[in-house]
Amino acid sequence: MKQAKQTLAFLTACFMALQLTACGGGASTAPSTAPAPASVSDPAKPQQQDLGGSGDIHIAAWNDAADSLNAIAEKFNAIDGHTGKVIVDEADGSYTKLKPALAAGVGVPDIFQTQNRDIQAFYNNYGVEQFLDMTPVIQAEEKNFVEFALANCVTDDGKYYSVPWDIAPAAMIYRSDVFAQAGIDPLTLTTWDKYIEAGKELKKLDPGYAVEAYCYNGSTGFDQVLIYMNELGGQYYDAEGRVDLTSPEMLKATELMKKMADEGVAMDIPDAWGDRIAAINDGKLVSMIYPVWFLGTMKSACADLSGKWALAPMPAFEEGGNNMANAGGSILAVYSGTQNPQLCVDFIRYALMSDEGNDINMAHGLFPSYIPSYATQAFSAADEYVGGQSIGGFFKELTGAPTTHFGPYFSYVARAMMAGTGNILANGMDPQQAWAAAAEEAQRNIDLK
Repeated sequence: MKQAKQTLAFLTACFMALQLTACGGGASTAPSTAPAPASVSDPAKPQQQDLGGSGDIHIAAWNDAADSLNAIAEKFNAIDGHTGKVIVDEADGSYTKLKPALAAGVGVPDIFQTQNRDIQAFYNNYGVEQFLDMTPVIQAEEKNFVEFALANCVTDDGKYYSVPWDIAPAAMIYRSDVFAQAGIDPLTLTTWDKYIEAGKELKKLDPGYAVEAYCYNGSTGFDQVLIYMNELGGQYYDAEGRVDLTSPEMLKATELMKKMADEGVAMDIPDAWGDRIAAINDGKLVSMIYPVWFLGTMKSACADLSGKWALAPMPAFEEGGNNMANAGGSILAVYSGTQNPQLCVDFIRYALMSDEGNDINMAHGLFPSYIPSYATQAFSAADEYVGGQSIGGFFKELTGAPTTHFGPYFSYVARAMMAGTGNILANGMDPQQAWAAAAEEAQRNIDLK
């Protein structure tokens, strides 16, 4: 989901401390007596269900996602025939109120947003009985969703207790004027080695130029490791389900990260969010491999550079290899204790599976996972920020990233990877040793659960 402005990239959103607004409409029973999972009936006629219920519903979401839902809700609420209104409450990406609400079964929003990599942990921690069974809705639309987005929502028994929202295909976002001045054609940068060489050429123009940015100590983000791993099709667990951070893919991703740093084409951004924006505005970070959602942030936080940016496919690890990766995204889930399940389902259909809803999502920088919406005019419109390229038209060709299975305990893996990244980039630790120690720490915490 774009997580633009909504998170400190991937991981740091898990630790930011904003505030989640408590919402009405949920049941007040504790988890042990939570209502049995409600189910959406009649998948053959998804628009003719009668789930019943009445009253307003509340949605918890954050930043650009909340802004988009507010705009969608305004249109949706104007449609006749609803038994209540949709109200969007500003939340936070750390789920500071959502988690205790789900644990207690009190004050749970009717609908809530999570990052796509977090939903399996929510299923595991709070039980699928806390979620409305959306399987019939999804079954009727499975072919219309990007495959890896669906994979994060499904449970082991093949059911869906949440619905994919946005995805985050990654690409090369580069300063077209700087690259032109250096005589570099970004479309020729088909491998990472070529990209690094281009970075060296750019530094001849200005020693301060960089084509990548890492938080060297790992404390505020490790986005690029996740991007590289996804491009390689890497996973974070072995065949037995235990944490494995020493896979060939992880070591290959780490080798690239170290090479970028050692060759001087990557810069250190201790504050992975604020320092990235500052480096862009200072004209030093002139290219990066980053997801579509970040363009929304750039348009607001780096508005003076409009027209100086362009898009190209990200490099591959080898010539002709995969050059697609996904770097984020989000989902919407419905609380099974909602007093108006019909309105919840109707709104989710409108927000995530209609051209009207997804045009609004796209306008807020949220790239939908619902493929039919890619055919609308909004997806082919030229965008002056990237020199007249069509952001939607460009990124819709990059939705074939491999599926990453984050599992129910990825927060422990993520924390360990932050430490591992810092040990490698900041402390010079051998990658094999650093990742083995990180995996051991993550698995130890998981085993204590």
